[in-house]
Amino acid sequence: MKVKIVLLLIIFLFFSYSTQTIYSAEIYYDEQNNEFQYIIRKNDTLYEISRLLNINLAKLKKRNSELDPRNLKIGTEINISIDKDLNYHIVKPGDNIWKISQKTNLTAEDIIAYNQIENPDKIIPGEVILIPSIIKSNHNVKVMKFNKINNGVYVSGVARVFEATVNYVLETEYGKVLKKGFTTAAIGAPHWGKFEFEVCRIPNEAYYIVIFTTSAKDGSKQNEIKLQL
Repeated sequence: MKVKIVLLLIIFLFFSYSTQTIYSAEIYYDEQNNEFQYIIRKNDTLYEISRLLNINLAKLKKRNSELDPRNLKIGTEINISIDKDLNYHIVKPGDNIWKISQKTNLTAEDIIAYNQIENPDKIIPGEVILIPSIIKSNHNVKVMKFNKINNGVYVSGVARVFEATVNYVLETEYGKVLKKGFTTAAIGAPHWGKFEFEVCRIPNEAYYIVIFTTSAKDGSKQNEIKLQL
């Protein structure tokens, strides 16, 4: 009886481990069809995936018409056409994050944070690592995407900030604040964490978007990055 229990436990652990390894990454390269396969994670939306991979949301929905956008199931594979302007690296045997970073303008920490890699020591062949460009940066904030969409703007990057809070304001050319908000990075300092946000209905007078953190001591602005709209 004890032997049967031990065997059942081994089988259970084996299949549990196998399932985890299948979903160890979000994006894989499908060589046969020359497209990506994205593995749905908790709290994913098709909109967020379309932003991440530079693909039109309508095209993404059409390519995966069998999906119910309101009920995405964790572990489901969806097919994504590769955008020609998307920078990425397909993991090959023998690759590691440090080697990949040496071919880019990013540090290993940037790549890990932006791709939200849970275990950097276990990247696998066929896994897709996104390699965004750094648009503007300082010691603790790096903006890697800045896309204007209709009357809005989408921003993403990585930050190493207190309580993981990244603030932003819309300003006129002369510094008057028109709109403000904040987002939360995936993890707070001392680690780098990915952040992203979208601002809709930008006022006509808005000239800059200013991204910054605040001092834990006195609330003053720190790590300011100003981008022209």
